[in-house]
Amino acid sequence: MGESWIYVLAMLGAVCLAAASQMLLKKAARTEWPGAVREYLNVWVIGGYGLLVLSMLSVIFACRGLEVKNIPVLESLGFPLVMLLGRVFYGEKLTRGKLIGMGLILLGILVFYL
Repeated sequence: MGESWIYVLAMLGAVCLAAASQMLLKKAARTEWPGAVREYLNVWVIGGYGLLVLSMLSVIFACRGLEVKNIPVLESLGFPLVMLLGRVFYGEKLTRGKLIGMGLILLGILVFYL
């Protein structure tokens, strides 16, 4: 991986922003809203989609300096991150299957970069 670290950090930042966005959108989905308009126009949804836009801009920047083969590998870090954030913020269970899946993703990344 000979790319400049600024592009790798931008890609990892994009992954973190997308994961945070998913947490905000999950918060909105778990909340009971008084009407359909408030269900889609509230601080959680707007903030979640705002973070997705920032994530997209960060990915666009990262694509300028990363080799295409590295982008999906770095992006796959989002799956374990979302799982861990779901555990921390929402108390979601980390089942054996989820842990095996997370381990396989991390193992795949390790094998790719060896």
